[in-house]
Amino acid sequence: MNTTATTRQARSDGDQTRAAIIEAAGILFGEQGYDRTTGKAICERAQVNMAAINYHFGSRDGLYLAVLKEFHQRMFSIDMLRELLDRDLPPAEKLRILIRQITGYVTDRQHWPMRVWLREVINPSPLWPQIVEENLQPKVDLAFGLMSELTGLPADSPDLKPLLLGTIAPFVALVVVSGSPGHPLQELQHSNSEQLAEQIWRFIMGGLTAAASAGSETVAD
Repeated sequence: MNTTATTRQARSDGDQTRAAIIEAAGILFGEQGYDRTTGKAICERAQVNMAAINYHFGSRDGLYLAVLKEFHQRMFSIDMLRELLDRDLPPAEKLRILIRQITGYVTDRQHWPMRVWLREVINPSPLWPQIVEENLQPKVDLAFGLMSELTGLPADSPDLKPLLLGTIAPFVALVVVSGSPGHPLQELQHSNSEQLAEQIWRFIMGGLTAAASAGSETVAD
């Protein structure tokens, strides 16, 4: 018997099982939320035995954290964000690339991770502090750096917080619209994602340019 081949097969099977559990859990957490989603329902959807969650994730909470980590990886990982921001490009172009990626992801209608994240933000689970520390805060810190490049404001300026909020808002709105059948704006989900991204980018850049101009006027006064 080839022990190495057997080990590789077992690892491959384990990875597939783990991925299936995350996918099933993500769909259910997105539909029902953290509180109402049971381990039993997840296992039934993933077609695995009840011990699989504890084996692969340690607990249901461990699985939930893995689902939210999957969101951050699919949307854009911290490494991808660092790589983009380190590129020798104008800050506005960096933002444009980022907006294109996020818009394309949100409008592909396969975004259960976004629904899970939106639920978590609106109604935080007991794991929220850990999620912020491990996944959210590092990206926010990098985003403040980009906002600083775009506006000329210091990276630690409190004025950057509402600007970052305004930058994020269109994507939150897209997710809300996509989950509301009959919403007057739902056709945006079926529009050309590159064109939509360009429109969002122009809107955001208009606000950031105005903020930068207002900041310059304040300094001059």
